[in-house]
Amino acid sequence: MFIHSVKVHRIYKTAAKIIKQVYEDGKGVKQLIFGQTHVNIQALSALVYETLKHGGILDLLIRKTSILFNEPRLDPWLARVLMTELLWGQKHKLVSDAKPIKTILSYAKKFQAILKDLSSGMPEHLQQALTTDKKLTQIYHPRYVRINTLTLTVQEAIDGFRDEGWTLVRHGSDWTYTDFLKAVLELQPEHFLLDFHVPELLVFPPDTQFHNYQCYTQGHIVLQDKASCMAAHLLSPEPGSNILDMCAAPGMKTTHLAAIIGNKGTVYAIEKDPRRYEILSEIIQATSSTCVKTINEDALKITDEQCPDVEYILVDPSCSGTGMVGRIETALPTLNETRLERLSGFQILILRKALTAFPKAKRVLYSTCSTMTKENEQVVKEVLETTKQFRLVPAKEHLKKDWLSFGSKEYEEIGENCLYSKSETDYTNGFFLAVFERIAPHDERDIYIKGRKWKEIKQEPEDYDEYDNSHNNVNYSITNDNIRKKNKSEYSQ
Repeated sequence: MFIHSVKVHRIYKTAAKIIKQVYEDGKGVKQLIFGQTHVNIQALSALVYETLKHGGILDLLIRKTSILFNEPRLDPWLARVLMTELLWGQKHKLVSDAKPIKTILSYAKKFQAILKDLSSGMPEHLQQALTTDKKLTQIYHPRYVRINTLTLTVQEAIDGFRDEGWTLVRHGSDWTYTDFLKAVLELQPEHFLLDFHVPELLVFPPDTQFHNYQCYTQGHIVLQDKASCMAAHLLSPEPGSNILDMCAAPGMKTTHLAAIIGNKGTVYAIEKDPRRYEILSEIIQATSSTCVKTINEDALKITDEQCPDVEYILVDPSCSGTGMVGRIETALPTLNETRLERLSGFQILILRKALTAFPKAKRVLYSTCSTMTKENEQVVKEVLETTKQFRLVPAKEHLKKDWLSFGSKEYEEIGENCLYSKSETDYTNGFFLAVFERIAPHDERDIYIKGRKWKEIKQEPEDYDEYDNSHNNVNYSITNDNIRKKNKSEYSQ
């Protein structure tokens, strides 16, 4: 918190404390509100519920402006309360010389500009969600359902939902991705879509519940965000191949890979943490992913002998999680330069491991649920500077359909070749994806040499030495206590 002479009004601090307890401890809102003394209960209740109601848009504004990253001393819960008062409270009420309030007010124009951009082109009833009591998450985050094609065909799943009273909205023959996004935005209750890119993915209205559906309880469908599905979809392994998932838990992408190859081949799933390894094993069993071989070990210590003849590698390492929608980022208050350096350091190590330690690997997919270039384009750049046997290829070519968001222009060709999924345009979690492919000996490729422009070099034959694990003493592990609280089929990573 700030040290300042002018105090923030007690109602704001009390509301922030309540919201923190709701999200972090799972306590009941009413019980917390009515347990307060010496405060206007009616005003407090209105402020707390208004802040919770706009949780989706607040998360988005925080990510888009990087306010908590730029203002590390600003309490994240108080920030949400003050932002709510500024944007949806009584006009001119948020006026004070208190440092937190002055900080929020200094971002007012940025907040309004983002809200204006979001509402541009939206139907009138959806524009009202920016200022009324409708949940903004209904605009940005539909419910995605991946069909587990190991146990159910796409057509069988569609027929099953129709039997339950759902109506399939069919794609137009000439639909663009923009047309599809418009259909997602206007999706009505009891209607659903086939995804535009991932053939085994269905799109339902926000907040649709599936926990009572037999197809869910029996593992025929998996509740997995589209952005998460894009990783296995872009890696696109062939049936009968050997695949390595270097950061496998909780298992959504692992089981997706198993489904893509139809359980024909092997998926090596690596997880170091015992609890996460247990969850991984449960999800593999629940989805009938019989081709998956789990290994409870540090991915940086895995050898080619343990995972022989690997042809495809998925690298989805621990990250800041700044792309996740609808989640209060408990990591965000501590997302400073030191932590980013630690995360990106591990990401560089494990991606370099993937590109150097497995001589038969021909395609590697790197992904994060982060929106930070330091964990994305910068990691790709630094690895390419020291790795000669792979090239970065245009991810859009593997997608084979329209896409809107690519990497930062500051990274030139690297940015152009990478994809982002963005909550405000794609209605998914924020995600970054980069595809690498091995080049043949003596082939030419472009590589970004530090301090120079892009140039052509030739790949010379080389020995594939054992990866140097001398950096294993680096403290790179990230604790995620929330994993224990989630249902095993609802992980989006």
